[in-house]
Amino acid sequence: MPNYNHRTFILFVSTGYCVRVGGVLFVLFALLALPLAAQTAHRELREGDRAYRAGEYERAAEHYAAALERQNSAQGNYNLGNAAYRSGDYAEAARRFEEAARIAPDKELQADAYHNLGNAYFQQGAFEKAVEAYKNALRRRPDDLATKYNLAKSLQMLPPPQEQEQNQESDEQNQQEQQQQEQQQSQQSQNQQEQEQQQQSEEQAAQQSEEQASANESQQAQEHQEQQAQNPGDMKRAEAEQLLRIAEEEEKETMEKMQRIQGRSCNSDKDW
Repeated sequence: MPNYNHRTFILFVSTGYCVRVGGVLFVLFALLALPLAAQTAHRELREGDRAYRAGEYERAAEHYAAALERQNSAQGNYNLGNAAYRSGDYAEAARRFEEAARIAPDKELQADAYHNLGNAYFQQGAFEKAVEAYKNALRRRPDDLATKYNLAKSLQMLPPPQEQEQNQESDEQNQQEQQQQEQQQSQQSQNQQEQEQQQQSEEQAAQQSEEQASANESQQAQEHQEQQAQNPGDMKRAEAEQLLRIAEEEEKETMEKMQRIQGRSCNSDKDW
């Protein structure tokens, strides 16, 4: 890792501003009437600067984080990113450098934040992200030799294009297989639900059919009983009429037989 190309400086807090008078640089302290939250954040940033200069990076990070809780700033995020980087927390450093680059008021601070963001990604092995971060830094400061060097080192760490394509194809294939497996599981679950619903519907239909058949039998038996109970005389008259017809037919047949017998007796007498 090109550590010596990391932006090791921090943005130290000042309570005044600088002017040049007669070729001599004077520092004129101008105490500003800041809100309470801003004053507290300002104090935490100064405490963080002292700890950072003393090499106490974890304590510096605590002060910078406390300052950001009261007032978000590009300066606080950048310094917290440096403290986290020195403490070995590269993921936190990347988050802070990214936030500093996003809200930085000028291109110089943006370039420094993107440069260090590339370093944090490099330490995590995220070389593609490191390349993109260094490119963003060079877009804002094209002549930065340290950033160009780090970009070249990151490009060397990238796998060859063919291997990248193979890895991409492998990832796509794995993703496709996973999607197919999920679809199959979803389809199987749906089929099982449909089968259970169909079986339940068939069981309900069979039960309803049995209940309907039982109800029909009960109704027919009840109607038959009601009919017999309501019309006993009608049933007896019908039976009597039928018996009468049978008797009349039998009597008629008997008379016809007798007439035929008598006729034959008369015809048997001959005149000799």
